[in-house]
Amino acid sequence: MISVRGMKGKIMQKYTIIKAKPVDANEIGKIAYQVALLHYQNAPDEFKKPTLKNQTDYIKKSIADKNVLVLCAKSDEKTVGYVVVYFNTLPKEYFHFEKRAFIGSIAVDENYRGQGVGTALLKAVETAVKKKKISALEIDVYTFNQDAEKLYNKLGYKDIKYYKQKILN
Repeated sequence: MISVRGMKGKIMQKYTIIKAKPVDANEIGKIAYQVALLHYQNAPDEFKKPTLKNQTDYIKKSIADKNVLVLCAKSDEKTVGYVVVYFNTLPKEYFHFEKRAFIGSIAVDENYRGQGVGTALLKAVETAVKKKKISALEIDVYTFNQDAEKLYNKLGYKDIKYYKQKILN
């Protein structure tokens, strides 16, 4: 159990963070769909229109991949959030941190946002990454997702690069 403080600073809820299993994919897929829809609505040139099926398939594929870590947050028996973490290696000739972890997807069920679920997931990821002796954890955030950016800043994530894009028709 992880006890976390919500946005207002008081302890809101206890969550269990576990490694996701194939049986969790359908519940996680529903949450993935919520965030994919948010991304599609705010950046339709970037994101395909999501379906529940393609989000659930993405989660199933991620859970099955031995090089990917998928954690889910449970409140009682209900899945209320998830995170997908990828591991990669960069050239040691250029970077201090040769091994890195990258959070490719994180989402909290819309009914549980602001209650510390995202914080609990990110702290669990940090613990798992440290156990693998990895010192750099990265995440990207779209400019329209200000709630996520506030959370990452609060937890000590720093801006280190900017990513720009131009859509060529």
